[in-house]
Parts: sequence; C-alpha cells; structure tokens
Amino acid sequence: MSRLASNSRTEISSRPNAMRVGGLSLSVLGILTPSATAAVFRDWYPEYASIFQSTLEAQCSTEHSAWLAGSPPLPEDYAANGTTSARQAVVQCILSNTSEFMKANMASAAVLLGIMPFALSVLGSSSEESALLYVIGRRPILTTLLLAGAPVVVALRPFEYKDPVGILRAREGRFYSFNMGPSWLVLLLEYLVALASVANVVHVTYGLGVGVTTMILPDSSYLPGVWAGSGIIVHIIGALCLKSRLRLLTPKNEPILKSELTLSTDKNITVETVPETKRFLALSWLTSTSTTFHVIFGTLAFSSMQFISVRDAFGVIGRYTASVTICRVVLMYELSGLRSGVESTSTLPAPDDGQDPVDGLKAGPRVFTFAP
Repeated sequence: MSRLASNSRTEISSRPNAMRVGGLSLSVLGILTPSATAAVFRDWYPEYASIFQSTLEAQCSTEHSAWLAGSPPLPEDYAANGTTSARQAVVQCILSNTSEFMKANMASAAVLLGIMPFALSVLGSSSEESALLYVIGRRPILTTLLLAGAPVVVALRPFEYKDPVGILRAREGRFYSFNMGPSWLVLLLEYLVALASVANVVHVTYGLGVGVTTMILPDSSYLPGVWAGSGIIVHIIGALCLKSRLRLLTPKNEPILKSELTLSTDKNITVETVPETKRFLALSWLTSTSTTFHVIFGTLAFSSMQFISVRDAFGVIGRYTASVTICRVVLMYELSGLRSGVESTSTLPAPDDGQDPVDGLKAGPRVFTFAP
C-alpha cells in the first residue's frame, strides 16, 4: 500500500514538471514574438535581401510607413487585391514589384520547406523513445533539451499500443552502449551538444519568423515558433502516456538532481508495467493524433512561406536536420545504456505473442530491471 502511495506521489509530482516545461516553452515564444514583429521587413534572407529592401524603400514606402504607424487597412486595398491589413498591403506591394523569376524561385523554396516537417519526422525520435528517457531514465532536464533541440515528432497510428519497454528489449543486431570515457565527460558533452542544438533551433526559427511571411497567417510572425513549441508539448503528452503504464519500484525517493546527473549505463532501475487504463487510452490516442496534426501544421506553415530563396531554404533545412540528428544520437546513446542493463523480467502470464488478439488484455503486470 505504501508503495502505491509513493508511486502515486511520484506520478502526481511529474505533472507539474511537464506543465512547467510546456509553460516555459510558451513563455519563451511570448518573449520572442514582439522582437520578431519589430524586425519584420528588415531582416531578410541574404540572397534577395538587397532587392527586397530596395523595393520596400522605392516602391512600397507608403504602405510600409502606414504599417509602421499602425494605420487601419483601406477598403479600396481589399477591393483591389484582397488585403485586409496594412502588413498584407506591404506584402502585396513587394510581390507585385518582384520578378517572375524570383517568384518561381520562392515557390520552389516553399516546396522544399513544405516537405521538411515530414522529412525531419523520419530522422527524429518518436514520443515513445523520448518518454523512455524521461520516465525510466529519469533525466527530465536532458530530455527537455533534446526535445527543444529537435522539435519534431514521428507520426503514430491511433489505437496501436506497443509494449512500453519493447524498444529496450534485446534483439539480434541491436546497438548497445559502449564506454566513451569518464561519466562526467560524457555528461558534459551531452549537455553541451543539447544546448548547442537548442541555440541553433531557436536562432533558425527566429530567423524564419522575421525573414519570411507565412501566407496562411500573413499578419503573424510566430508560426515557426508555434510549430517548434507544439512539438515539445506532443512529446510531453507521450511521456505522461508512458508514465500511466509504468510504476517505478526502485530507486525510491532518489533526488531528481542525482538521477539527472547519472548516465543511463550507471543506473539501477526497476519498473513494473500496469494494465491499460482509460487514462492511458485517452493519452495514447491524443499523442498519436497530435503527431499527425503536428506534421500537417508544419507542412502548411512552411509551404506557404514567401521571401526566401531555394539557396536560403537549403540552409534552413540543413540547420534543422543537424540539430535533429545530433539530438537523436544523444537520445539513442542514453537508451542504449538502459538497453544494456535489462537484467530480468518477471515470469507472470506470458506476453502477447501477436496471435491471440486478447492476449494483451489477459497479460498481467511485468517487472523490468535496468542495472549496470
């Protein structure tokens, strides 16, 4: 009974942590948004920067001045070209004075950027994998940094419930952890790499906010930031979903800082799976559905971007890809440490063999130990 009470306290205390992470992401987004708005029509992407700036000063100074002054849109502008705000009038003026060659180049860049969210979801880590490091590895700070440095999600199919620790099971050819040096050095490298990835993502996302206009919401500068921040929230929901299927048996009452500063290869953890609950089903469905909508939203936002060339788009894609790849390497290294420590499983009812559709419902709880 005391064990259940302790685990309940652990589960409840994890929710504020997850909420704080989501709140921090939204706070950072709120801080950057006013700054991004002030830099619009000033910080262009380099290839066409001089052309757009000259057009703004020579042909579109009246519209630009009206936007800076906060003037309301003119009815005749809507009748002439469909613009409904002073900022849209500036965009319309610049585009009307842009050559067809540049427009074709920007359209090609929009195609490249539009497929980027899906391509990154193939390279990135799933919410199930990040949840393992958060729930079993108990390294919330590193997990948060890795999510912020790789704000992508892998699309999951609804109502497909995998074994929560199946990713850590041994199989032929699966990678296991190896010694890279002293633990303090590995920890330092992990945090430095994760922080560098976060800084890279923040910088490139801010650059998109001020350097392009997203045509689905042309009056806003925060859509790239919303895409990045919402990816973190999806992973948090996935972590809560996994936590509803696992009960931590050991260690008990370990300080979170001690757990955070311990490599997965050095941990001694015992967890027990629990039967699926309505809460798990709801969170699992929400996670899988959110992953799909996140990819769709990213495709819509990035494919509607204007004022960026193909060359500049390749730079954006390359920087996102670098951060996603690096963060996945760190995450896989940590999970490999847990995988090498899988010591035993209980001999309770046999797990689902994939033949009987109700085996998973009949199977009882199982205990997994992760030890160095």
